Amino acid sequence: MGSHEGNRKSTRRAFIKNCAVVGTGALALVSRTPGSVGTQNKKEPTTGVRGEKKPDENPPVRIPDISIRMRSPDSVLVGVATSDIIQISLADVLKFHGYCAGGVAFSSRAAQEAFKILYGDNLPLRQNLKIQTSYHCCQAGALAYITGARTDFGAISNRGDLLLLPEAMKKIVFIDKKTGAKAELKPLFNPHDIFAPLFQKARSDPSFAQQVHKS
Repeated sequence: MGSHEGNRKSTRRAFIKNCAVVGTGALALVSRTPGSVGTQNKKEPTTGVRGEKKPDENPPVRIPDISIRMRSPDSVLVGVATSDIIQISLADVLKFHGYCAGGVAFSSRAAQEAFKILYGDNLPLRQNLKIQTSYHCCQAGALAYITGARTDFGAISNRGDLLLLPEAMKKIVFIDKKTGAKAELKPLFNPHDIFAPLFQKARSDPSFAQQVHKS
């Protein structure tokens, strides 16, 4: 037993050491990113690796400073966090998708409302939700990011938790996996109907991008 425990500790030390070595490059890159921890009050050069321009800290469109708070005990269990409470900001979800601000904001708002219905003042448990949605593409992706629900990839325990419904059904359903409680939302419009034509026009005519910013 003592030998087994010693081997496990040794393996864990080796794992942490290897992760530290691999992560050094990533940490170095983070420390060079404007606005990262430890760099808020330092003036960074305007160019990065090989003379490339650094991304602007302040994009033309203001991203509202809103977050969804959830519980994630597994993050503490495996040692990647010291608190089981996590905050998922709208900016985080936008980074995950890339650009579709309308659909991402739409899904984030839907999640906020569903969580109020299901949990009131309590925090929802991440990866404890099934999602059924008629709103596909970026909107489904945003819900997957927020809740941890997945289709045919991800942790075994949450594969199949994200189900794409026919678009004609026009609804989003949030289901608590433990209690079976559900919140069904029926949006009055699809943001893709508004934003898709704008994106397409801006891609063909970049000068139209300012109009997309306003939208």
